[in-house]
Amino acid sequence: MDDLKTQAIRRGWLDEDDELLLDRLAFPLENDLADVVHDANRSVRDQVVADMLRGCAKPVRVRSCLAAEEEIVVAHVDRYGFPLRTVLGRETGLMRSDPYYSQDYLAIFYRDYYRSLYRPKRFSLSWFLAEQIRHGQRILEKLPEKLKPGARVLDVGCGTGGMLVAFAFEGCEVVGFDYGADYTAKGRRLGLDIRTGGFETIAGEKPFDLIMMSHVLEHVADPIGFVKSAAGALAEDGQCYIEVPGIFNIRNGYDGDILGYLQNAHQWHFTAATLRGVLARAGLQVETGDESIWCLSRRIKALETKVCEGERVLAEIEQLEARRAEEVLS
Repeated sequence: MDDLKTQAIRRGWLDEDDELLLDRLAFPLENDLADVVHDANRSVRDQVVADMLRGCAKPVRVRSCLAAEEEIVVAHVDRYGFPLRTVLGRETGLMRSDPYYSQDYLAIFYRDYYRSLYRPKRFSLSWFLAEQIRHGQRILEKLPEKLKPGARVLDVGCGTGGMLVAFAFEGCEVVGFDYGADYTAKGRRLGLDIRTGGFETIAGEKPFDLIMMSHVLEHVADPIGFVKSAAGALAEDGQCYIEVPGIFNIRNGYDGDILGYLQNAHQWHFTAATLRGVLARAGLQVETGDESIWCLSRRIKALETKVCEGERVLAEIEQLEARRAEEVLS
């Protein structure tokens, strides 16, 4: 029987000619990350690996949404131990998974595996809802001006809709949508207007004064097209709040380890500059934000701005590796 790496190459998930930037991020991992793979999610992880190596999940090549450019292969594995090829654009600094799952398999993954795989060892829906409510309050506090009563607020990928609670208490008209039917059903039990699906669920409605996309954009196949849909639902003077995991924020979380940061549900990996480049192409201009990454943006005419973050991102990855090596030796 072929070994796991050979199977992953034969199925098209990895390229045997790749030279990895980080040798330790080769597939398969020698050991699971203890805080990531545990008794509560190991069987789900093993099922997804089996789907990938047996051909149930088929790889699809992914082009950069910013530029055709020379690329560096950073890793062949993610924190869960999945065979996952991560590449870095040498000029732009945009990092992505290439290849990635087909849309057919993604529907299965998010329906059957995602929530079980990604939940911590101890999880409850009440904890998740409470975290969402607190985060909604934090977003509200970042807005430069208080929203007027009756302002329309949309949460894209809302889960149970907990982030909308703070805005509802401020007298806003709140709407959310998500593909997780179990979560949206629970949000409706709270009396929130939570819908199951995507942007089609708000077609033809009045525009929104604030649209939130919290840890959504890194998941989507076409981030520019996705943001265009959001911008089209935004009022002329409305704001869009977006946050995604940040490459320059790895040192402040994930134990400073890029392996702990990489995960198969994230197709794209941004810096503040690469996110600005994506948003500009979709018709949004960033007004404020940081490398954590969060930003507030407003509608503009779509622009193709040049992004040159490659050297900076490469230097950051190398510094993270050097710091990790020092910690291991100490």
